[in-house]
Amino acid sequence: METNKSKIDQLLQKYKEGNCSLEEIEWLQHALSATDIGDQDAIDQAIVASLLQPSAAGKMSESRQKIVLGNIKKQIQQGTEERDKPKFSIVWPYWAAAACLLLFIFTMLLWQQQTSPVQADINLVRMQDTTGVVVKPGGNSATLRLANGTLLELDKQASGIVMGESITYENGKSIAAAALDKQGMAADPSKVVLELATPLGGIYQVTLPDGTKVWLNAGSSLKYPMSFAKNERRVSLEGEAFFEVTKDSARPFKVLSKGQEIEVLGTAFNVNAYPDNTAIKTTLVNGKVKLSNDKRYSEAIYLLPGQQSTNTNNGKIQLANVDTAPFTAWKEGLFYFDETPLSDALQQIGRWYNVEVKYKGEVPQTHFYGRIKRSKPLRDVLDVLEEGGLRFELSKSDEKNILYVRPL
Repeated sequence: METNKSKIDQLLQKYKEGNCSLEEIEWLQHALSATDIGDQDAIDQAIVASLLQPSAAGKMSESRQKIVLGNIKKQIQQGTEERDKPKFSIVWPYWAAAACLLLFIFTMLLWQQQTSPVQADINLVRMQDTTGVVVKPGGNSATLRLANGTLLELDKQASGIVMGESITYENGKSIAAAALDKQGMAADPSKVVLELATPLGGIYQVTLPDGTKVWLNAGSSLKYPMSFAKNERRVSLEGEAFFEVTKDSARPFKVLSKGQEIEVLGTAFNVNAYPDNTAIKTTLVNGKVKLSNDKRYSEAIYLLPGQQSTNTNNGKIQLANVDTAPFTAWKEGLFYFDETPLSDALQQIGRWYNVEVKYKGEVPQTHFYGRIKRSKPLRDVLDVLEEGGLRFELSKSDEKNILYVRPL
């Protein structure tokens, strides 16, 4: 048993460095999943001790160890199965090691959030010592532009507003400064357009006149009328939003964004249509949506639950079956990475922490896995990503935080 334990220690070190050969990872997989080893608990403890800081390993509960070890074994087993597929055989060893290690680290970070607040404080101090810049997470923040051009700063202690005969916060408190254009409302409230906008690092919610709920992600805006017309409900989106549409068979609900139109009667879906993205991604959670764009209106696409459309600038729309959770987790306060490319992960992080991301040198084509709360300081998130073979430098220029990314 001691021989196995020693060999596991050696391979885990290579594993963390991404240098395990195919044969070594296969051996590691068999060792971790073996049921006939006399002292499996001792081997499991060796794994924990190798991959955790000593202080953290000592505090880990038995139930948490089982969860972490289960994740490791599961990912290595999946990697071995993927190796048998010819199209992945060349790149599998690096991918399997990176995927398993990153999933493990995310699991540990989630555990540390609940059991080791001191660790988070240490990370925060380290950021201060190296750069003098501490970047806190985003939060509730938005402005509301009225039809007459008045711009209102909304309460950061509130999470959203409710539209009706007047505008209130979700707790019922009136927005005192919301003096609406009485003449415009008297003429036709459906033509009185308001705009809710979130800055980078902001999130907010609005309940529309029909009861539809919309969550706006960071750096987004939604234009909508004070009252919907009799024959349809129409809004315009720039950025990202999650919609829970109230059913009304007599009035379709339409979302316009970058030349794309989504039409629904009552459903829940996410739209990612940031101006700097090359494509619009629409992810359907439940219900059914009809999707078209200004380049091919005659060829509407229908989405079913669990499907995502990718609408590129050239007018091509592709459909794929997806796990919707990674695309809607931001509404629940999570980063959810599931084989997420480095550029996409950093784009999400940049918008939420309001930092500009710049790359130094050739950055590896890394993918990330796992979940982490968006309420954590930026340093905590970067600590996780650095395990993927990256280093980050944070600086400040003209009141703008800049995050430099470079390989090890």
